[in-house]
Amino acid sequence: MNLKQRIIRYLIGVGIGCLIVFAMFPNYDWLGWTPGKVIMRNIREARWEVSERGKCFMDCYKVTNDRFDQARFNGNVNIDQSDTRNKPIRYQLEHDALMFQIEMRDTLIVLTEIGLIGNAGTCNCP
Repeated sequence: MNLKQRIIRYLIGVGIGCLIVFAMFPNYDWLGWTPGKVIMRNIREARWEVSERGKCFMDCYKVTNDRFDQARFNGNVNIDQSDTRNKPIRYQLEHDALMFQIEMRDTLIVLTEIGLIGNAGTCNCP
């Protein structure tokens, strides 16, 4: 048996082994280590509150606490629009054509701004 045959048999064995593992654990989150998923897990698990400016935006856009909870659990983090280099870290959470600016402070999330994705804001909040 030459080297090429050995490599092919090795790769077939590894492939069959991977298929068996994927079949045994169908509900496992295989990409749970990616940055977006880690950030979303931290956002879901953290306590949250709304700043005074955030309350103004919630009133302006008629966003309820339940709607923000839906964004926390079903939204996506826009890493490109987030500021992760400064403290406190600011993330832009997007869900249902709304953008939520949040600040991460250890185990607390502070909602600071709400806007429409891609549109200039019409609210006159300080």
